[in-house]
This record gives sequence, C-alpha cells and structure tokens, in this order.
Amino acid sequence: MPPTFRSSLINLHHINFLDFSNSLTPEEAREPSAELLASVARTGILHPPILREQGRTTMEIVTGRRRLLAAQQTQHNISTICLVLPADTLPAEALAINLEDTLLRGDITVVEQAIFFQKILDHLDENEAARRFLPALGLEPHRHQLHNLLQLLGLEEHLLGAVHERRLHDGVARELLSLNFTDRLSLYEVMEILSLSVSNQKKITATCRELAARHNTSVMAILSQPEVREILDPQETNIPQKTARLMLWLTEQRFPSLAAAEQEFRTFAATLKLPSAVTLSHSPSFEQDQMHLSIPFANREELRRVWPLIANTLKTQ
Repeated sequence: MPPTFRSSLINLHHINFLDFSNSLTPEEAREPSAELLASVARTGILHPPILREQGRTTMEIVTGRRRLLAAQQTQHNISTICLVLPADTLPAEALAINLEDTLLRGDITVVEQAIFFQKILDHLDENEAARRFLPALGLEPHRHQLHNLLQLLGLEEHLLGAVHERRLHDGVARELLSLNFTDRLSLYEVMEILSLSVSNQKKITATCRELAARHNTSVMAILSQPEVREILDPQETNIPQKTARLMLWLTEQRFPSLAAAEQEFRTFAATLKLPSAVTLSHSPSFEQDQMHLSIPFANREELRRVWPLIANTLKTQ
C-alpha cells in the first residue's frame, strides 16, 4: 500500500537536522552544492522534502536534507512546505521512500546504494532486502550483490566521497580495499593529483601492485621513488604531461626489456636522420623485426612526381 502523506507548512526549527538515520549520502556530500544554493535562492524549493513525525513537534528528514539546508542558508525562511509521514511509519518504509526519491533523480551512485543496504539491513534480513530492492537498481536479487555493495563502505571517508562523486571508479576502489592503509592512500593521492581517467586508474593500480609484488616492497615505496616525486612536482603544471610521463615510467619499470628495446629503436632511428615529417614505427611490442616508414605527401601530384624514384629504389631491393 502506498504511504500516506500530508502536505504541511513546517517550521525549520522543528526539523532534527542532526538525525541522519535516513541519509544515503556520505558525510562529505551532505552540504548543498553551489548550484542548489543558487537555485533555491532564485525560486525556492520546487520539490517538497519528505519528513517523518518524530515527536509532538519534532520532524526527522526522510528526503531533501540539502534542499532544506539551502532554504535555511539562502532565504532565511523559518517555514517551508513539506510532505509529512505519520510517526508510525516504519523505519524500513522511510528508507524505501528515500530510495525511490533518489532513483527518480536518475543518477543514484553506488555509494548511495551501499549506504541504503547498510541501513535497511538493520530492519530486514538479506534475502528480503535483496528481493525487494536490488531489481529496482537493475541488479539480480542475490545476496552476493549486497555484499559487493557493502564492501565499499570499508573505504576511508574521503575515498568513499570520491567514489560518490565519481572521481574514483568503484571497481578501482574495490582493488584499493585489498591493499593496506598506506598503500591505498598513496595510490589514491596520485590518482587525485593527476585526476586520472578510469583506464589510467586501473592501469596504475595493476602496475604498482605487480611491481610491489615483484620487488617484495610496498606500493608506497614504488610511488615514493625520486623519479615519481619529480614527475608529480607541483612546479610542473601540465597535468596531461605529468600523467604521460608517469605512465611511461611505470611501463618501463614493469617491462624493462621492452623499455630497453624501445630505447635501442629510438637510437637506431636517430642515426637515420629522417626529416621531421617522416616517421618510423616498429611492430607492437617488437613481436616482429618489421619496421614501417611513413612519408607524407602534400597532394597526389607530389606523390606522382616522386613515385618513380621510390619504385625504382624498391626494385633494387
């Protein structure tokens, strides 16, 4: 049966802002954004928050905490229109309403999903929670899906906030959980400094873990080497160049024989003194000894003029 709401003008002083029992956002994301503050300042709250009666004059927030805070901070109103649930609404149903409201927003994060299940499991068993709510998230109703989500809550608060804000990929975050505290934070520090893409987050994690295992050391030790710290030096302001240099250095450490072959190839190419527009390339990973020479031509006429000389040269090979 759908919940019973009543619409009411609520005094903000009657709202318990210290109660986070229904909040699905990590602590670092509980304040209203600048965009929300500006919107509420212009037009007020367009989508009424949902509250639940907590006592004779006290209300707990079910949805809309940031909207209410934005109204409090920008309009200095003492009252706003809200939808109110009766006091006998079960905690599990209040959480379910919050989940529905968050899903309607259209961009529920994996962290919000994890926090929801962490809280709903205080009121329902795993089987019922999986059956009722996982399909709404597009997931199979199996308990292991719950465990995969809840695993993320083992992250430190600022890492959890980064996953929530999609600055850290949740798959990479699960990889970080398998590392110790110092290694995990060392890796994330580099990801944050360089604003790494998902593919580079995955690459640096795999590479550092492999190098640490190979040399019987820590990820932190790998990333503390002078070459890495020099690359990350704040005086070097071009982030894409820093990223490219770091990824190249890590690749050279991971595949030293390949790096040596690459260096030998560059030395060989330099001896040819090729014009700047002409490029010489090798086969992928030097799997074959073939090389490819690329010569650009301004137009067809130029190629037609030069081609007899090239063709004659090729015949003599």
